Amino acid sequence: MADLSPKDFPVVVPFTLHWSEMDAFGHANNARTFTWFETARIAYLARIGMTGPSGAGETRIQGGIGPILKATQAEYVRPVVFPVRLAASARVSRIGNTSVTLEHAVFGEEDGTLYTKGTAVIVTLDYVKNEPVLVPASVRAAIEALEGRTFGP
Repeated sequence: MADLSPKDFPVVVPFTLHWSEMDAFGHANNARTFTWFETARIAYLARIGMTGPSGAGETRIQGGIGPILKATQAEYVRPVVFPVRLAASARVSRIGNTSVTLEHAVFGEEDGTLYTKGTAVIVTLDYVKNEPVLVPASVRAAIEALEGRTFGP
């Protein structure tokens, strides 16, 4: 994810850093990064039909199948300092058998400065059986349409 730009991501969600997100060191608290990633991730999932627009537990895939977060990580590039407008972004880097890997980045909205980047692994889960299931063809097709490219098998 070198030389990243907001233009590299199909989902970009702008927002304003709140004063309450700052910590005693004068920058945004590191834990906030995961909330920003989540905001972009839920927007992405809504765009591909894996959750409702609010992300409020609505599964859009029939049979009680939907996304669940398996893992997430972040790499901090530079401190986020108040005041600033930011943009949280998401794109898919890999579609596996039962999971999708997303890449996230948080940029300065005005100048494109990269503040943090990371990944998230989403598993397609049968919520009734509590078991992973294959990523549905409809989800794969929606991802490929949004990303403007195809992913290998």
